Amino acid sequence: MARLIDKIEAHERETATAKPEKKKPVVLQMTEQSKKASGKDKQISAKVNSETYALFAEINRLVGLSNNSALNMLITNYVCEKKYLLDDE
Repeated sequence: MARLIDKIEAHERETATAKPEKKKPVVLQMTEQSKKASGKDKQISAKVNSETYALFAEINRLVGLSNNSALNMLITNYVCEKKYLLDDE
């Protein structure tokens, strides 16, 4: 039975010699999809100050929004305001 270190080194050699695939930026991947295919299936994770998050959640509760809806609105506004940066490329 081969030693574990030998297996790891063999795997590293294989991955180093494998042809790396070119990845498109996420923004381009999302814009190339049709509207139906690019539904709300993306997930994000963020670490936020607990006091700030509590205030965010309380404001959303008072306004009648879910936290997810509020984050979607914030992201949409951000993208609309910064979209001109993509047009320059």
